[in-house]
Amino acid sequence: MAEPVTASEALAHFQNSFLSEPEKAETDIPVVQAFIDWLGPAHPMSELAGSQVATYVKQRTNGTPEEVEPLRAFLAHASRLAFTSINLVPFLQLGPGSGGARGGRGANQDLGGNAFYVTLDGLKFIEQQLGEEKSKRPMIADKLREAMADKDFRENAPLDAARDEQAHIEMRIRDLEEKLRNAVIIDEQAKGGRANVGSFVRLLNLATEKEQSFTLVSPAEVDPKNGKISIQSPVGIAVQNRSEGDEVTVVAPSGPIPFRIVEVRG
Repeated sequence: MAEPVTASEALAHFQNSFLSEPEKAETDIPVVQAFIDWLGPAHPMSELAGSQVATYVKQRTNGTPEEVEPLRAFLAHASRLAFTSINLVPFLQLGPGSGGARGGRGANQDLGGNAFYVTLDGLKFIEQQLGEEKSKRPMIADKLREAMADKDFRENAPLDAARDEQAHIEMRIRDLEEKLRNAVIIDEQAKGGRANVGSFVRLLNLATEKEQSFTLVSPAEVDPKNGKISIQSPVGIAVQNRSEGDEVTVVAPSGPIPFRIVEVRG
């Protein structure tokens, strides 16, 4: 099932993936905005049909790369995030290999093996974090100006501290932007009953006969108190892409632990 977002919300997420490429955003975003205006900002992305995409391209564009490529990128992005019910890139009739594969190996291949699997809540959280980090830039600039007022740079501890803080913030911004560019949401249909990010999983410990349950999330969303564990944890690695009834072994510090997957939901 596609994630419930409107066309304008999908565009906002798409814009966030362009933050490190302002020149490209300046040329591409207006093209996508024209499509959103034609479609209707409140139009549910889950109801966007291939026929609508084909009609828009035929009636409202000349089919040039400058007009179609931004739409391809937007629709591929929407597909990877499960905003649309299916991959709509083929309706642009650009031929094979145009991208837009949904969750799983296809999306990871589209992204050069750099897919970052996340839930919609996790995606919003990363966008929030990015906004917070970017808001710190003016403060750091002020600190640098104040520190550089001291002309003796040889023993200027405030300047060194400000530079270190600036480097840390910029590194954090780059990391968050990379996650947004490579974000992939795997919807329930694409999972096919197999455990992955966003899935609720219930396990039976075959050694103790005790059950435990949790929700698999991206590393950015880990919250043990609320039962959210990383897909990259030993348990997450063991159950990823496995189904109900499968027996798995979790490699724990105390040694291997056998489990049976009792339930996979979502």
